[in-house]
Amino acid sequence: MATLFERLDEEEAVVRGELDALREKMAAAEERLARLTITRETARSLLTDVSADDETPPLPRQSASWQPPTAGPAPAQPRPPRAARVPSVGVGLDEAIEKILVLLTSAGREMKVRDIAVAIGEKASDRRIETTRSRLKSLAKQGLVTEGHPGWFRIAPTVGTTGHVNGEAAGMR
Repeated sequence: MATLFERLDEEEAVVRGELDALREKMAAAEERLARLTITRETARSLLTDVSADDETPPLPRQSASWQPPTAGPAPAQPRPPRAARVPSVGVGLDEAIEKILVLLTSAGREMKVRDIAVAIGEKASDRRIETTRSRLKSLAKQGLVTEGHPGWFRIAPTVGTTGHVNGEAAGMR
């Protein structure tokens, strides 16, 4: 028959084990919360950047007093300046990198290049997917993402505990 103290020792060991499990679970929940906070801040900054880009300044107007030179034949009326045409080439480099890091951090798992490309707003064309692959390979060389199987990428383990703000690492507390 077990003595009273042996039974107390056993019960203490069980409770200590439960406390350790709860501490581990709490640490994992805190880490997840920190990742979500980083994701929210990054998404908010991306949305702010996009809305700021939408506000284009008005085109300069010519003054009403401007007159063409009088010497020689009168030239045709001046044409208003055209808006510059910029070919749609997909997501810009900085924006793509930011979106990739946010996506992979929030996913917490490996993702295919094609799925990453579509999720960050690229067209599903081979050219845009290869551009995304190139960007992911570059991020892998920098240690920000890792490539498991060919074409499958995930956030690097060290990036999960470090937020990236404007291209600089910001340690979490």
